Formats: sequence, C-alpha cells, structure tokens
Amino acid sequence: MVFTWMIACFAAYNNAAIHSPLSAAHYFFPSSPTPRQRPMTPDDYCQEKAAPSGSSLYYSLLYQASEQRRAIIAVHAFGREVGAVVDDCRDDDIALQTLQWWRTEITRAYAGNATHPVCQALQPALAAFELPQMQFLHIIEGHERDLRQAAYTSFAELEIYCQHVAGALQQLTAKICGFQQPETLNYARKLGTAIQFSHLLRNRDTRRGKIYPPRDEVSQQAISQKDFIQARYGDNMQSLLAAHIARIDDYFGQALNLLPVQDRAAQRHSLILCAIHRALLKKWQQKRQKRRRKNNLHALNEQISLSPLHKLWIAWRTR
Repeated sequence: MVFTWMIACFAAYNNAAIHSPLSAAHYFFPSSPTPRQRPMTPDDYCQEKAAPSGSSLYYSLLYQASEQRRAIIAVHAFGREVGAVVDDCRDDDIALQTLQWWRTEITRAYAGNATHPVCQALQPALAAFELPQMQFLHIIEGHERDLRQAAYTSFAELEIYCQHVAGALQQLTAKICGFQQPETLNYARKLGTAIQFSHLLRNRDTRRGKIYPPRDEVSQQAISQKDFIQARYGDNMQSLLAAHIARIDDYFGQALNLLPVQDRAAQRHSLILCAIHRALLKKWQQKRQKRRRKNNLHALNEQISLSPLHKLWIAWRTR
C-alpha cells in the first residue's frame, strides 16, 4: 500500500515536472530556496503572494499551461491583496479608502495603465482571456461588505459574501482555463463559495470580533460571541460545527455535479483545488472528532495542513 502510494507520487512528480519549470527539489521540499538572479517582476510578486512553493494553489497548477498559470496566479494575488486590506487594517475608514483605490487600480489595468505589480501582471490576461471587469469589482464589493458587517444575520447573507469574494474569483479562473458549456461558470461560483466556507470554518477570525457562522444559527444553539473568542467547544458548539461541515461538504458535491463532462479536462486546476480543500476539511473533521473523544477541544484552534507529498499525490490522481 505504502509502496504503491510512493510510486504514484513519483509518477506525479515526473508528469508535473514536464509542465513546470521548477527543480525537482521544489516538489518534495517546497521550502528549498530558489536563488533570484534578476529583479522581481510583477509575475514574481504574484507568485510569492498567492502561490508560493508548497501552497495548495501551487500544486493545483502543476499541469496548467504557463500563460494560463500566470494569469490564474495573478487573479488569486488580486484576491489576496484586496482581502489583506480587511484582514490587516485596523482603521475601517482607511480600509474603505484602500478598497476604493483598488477599484480605481483595476480600471487603470483595463486601460493598460496599472501601477501595482498585481494589476501589471493581470494586464495581459484581461484581454487575452476576456476577463469581465465586473468580477473583480464583485471581489472588492464582497470584502467591503465583510468590513461593514461584524456578523451575518443569516446563511443567505453569508452566502452572498462568499459568492462575491471567492465565487467571482473562481469564475475568472474558469474563463482562463476555458470551457465549452456555460454551466461551468455556475460550477465555478459554487466551488468558490464552498472553498470560502471551508476557509472560514478552519480559520475563524475572532481577533476583530468577527463571527462568521450566521447569527440566527448561533442563537439557536445558545452560543455567545465569548464562546467563539475563548474557544469554548461544548455540545452546542459541536452541533453547530457538525452542521456547517455537512453543509460545506454538500456544497462541494453540488459544485462537482454542475461541471459538464466536456469541461472536466480543461478545469483540472479547479478540480485539484477542490480535492485539496475537501481533504483539508476531512482532516479537520477527523481531528475535531479525535479531540472530542479525548475532551481536548482547544486543539481545534491549531492550523490544519497537508504535506507537500500529499498535495502532489492529490494533484496527480485528480482528473
């Protein structure tokens, strides 16, 4: 069993190496430094921002053509930069002004006058892949919505936020990868929403008083904001988490059911990303159950990750 798994991983490496310019060490030891012999380009900046060696995005792009890979990384870097405005800025007024700056910057990019490295990297892709400007504005709008709301009153509100910040992003990458059937865009939006749900579940942001589970569902379980901040994982919290895990997994399933067979090959990147996030969700759930049996639920605050070899294996086997 182990031997078969190792053979599969080496096969994955050999196949991926054909499609990627990185050295062999980076597939199995992604932290290995790559000496830089030239000044950082906009593409380099985006790579370090969104798809560093060892990241989920990095492995999901192993089989992608170079032009598409650069464009997808630039789109994700845009999402990272805009999201960082909300995550890192403690002054809401400054954050809102910065988000407005990004609106102006993406307009400049469509005019060919971008000033930020991310939008400079995006410029060639905007026309080459006919990327709609409205999708970038949706991403900004979603993060602006998140900045203005300390909590979401219902699941419908939370879903709109996730569709904006991640559904729109996945639709952009779907266009870059190419598709024949328009239903593929619905798949991409649903997948992005599921990925964002999963991210919020595994990375709860209580430092800023942000509670992402819908307020009505939290109230039904008689859970307080202090329970989240102090990581009190009682039976009610466990019921809430179990319901959210089931919902997220169902969203992943719904997304996959929306993808037409004709477009599976073109959308391999997103299928790999989906498989990696489902594996992360499964690992988080297994750890949650294990800690619950041992009555040691505070460990749930630990970050969950997959090894580079595991991600490489997922990338190879996903078709």
